Amino acid sequence: MKKQLRCILSILLLTGMLLPQKLYAGWPIGKYRDLVIPSMFLYHQTDRFDIDGRRIKGDPGASFTSYSANLYVGYGLSRRLDLIASVPFVYSQNRLFDGRTITNRGLGDLYMGLSYNLVNFNYVRFLSFQISGIAPLYNRKNPLSDLGYGNYGAEAKLMYCGNLPKSIASKGYFNTELSFRRYFDEQGPSQVSLSAMVGYPVSRHDQFGLELLYLRSISSNKTFNANINNARDYSFFKPTLNYGHQFSRRFSTFLGGYYTPIGRNTGVGYGGSLQLIFKI
Repeated sequence: MKKQLRCILSILLLTGMLLPQKLYAGWPIGKYRDLVIPSMFLYHQTDRFDIDGRRIKGDPGASFTSYSANLYVGYGLSRRLDLIASVPFVYSQNRLFDGRTITNRGLGDLYMGLSYNLVNFNYVRFLSFQISGIAPLYNRKNPLSDLGYGNYGAEAKLMYCGNLPKSIASKGYFNTELSFRRYFDEQGPSQVSLSAMVGYPVSRHDQFGLELLYLRSISSNKTFNANINNARDYSFFKPTLNYGHQFSRRFSTFLGGYYTPIGRNTGVGYGGSLQLIFKI
């Protein structure tokens, strides 16, 4: 059970790291401007999906809960080029069926890179490319680390976003992303993700959004518990609903909730998020 929950934490770290960036990914920040997004995430699970995607009931009394904080910062180096960085902090509780509780806390993986706007379509839609590096901020030599793979990595991402076409809706926006991530280890993993998000304003300051995320992690290690740090071969589909409120031109908040209805070698999880967005 403990090894299984290490896999869940790994996936939580990944999805938690991605969420804040999706709100503004693809849109240029603007020359000499800053974007700061502190976020809080809650994740809980009791059941899991096996290697064939079948739902497996968890042990009675056993559960896994994680609270994570993430700080995402973006800075506009020019009108087209942005510098971005993201750092997560995770606190987790693993409740075992025998009544014991295992607690872990610490920094996760630093995510830093550059985003470049390739094309803008009349400043209403943008096609951008992002390349980033990943570095563990915890002790890589600790074989019992629950905070990540303990390996360096890299990611390339293509993003297309902007206003919805008038033929679809008179207002609203969208964001789509296709990314490839590789961890520098003989077992990888290599990860491919595809996401699509639509936001629709319901008033001058309020909006609702829907995001669909599919992630596939590929590794030569096919066993759920083969790696003591984290499982490496899995997939999941995760829809997220969110509500956003704009207090001013420079400050907004987003509340979100998500569930994992489909997966393989991962947890049947649900949770929520709170994000504060500062445009400086």
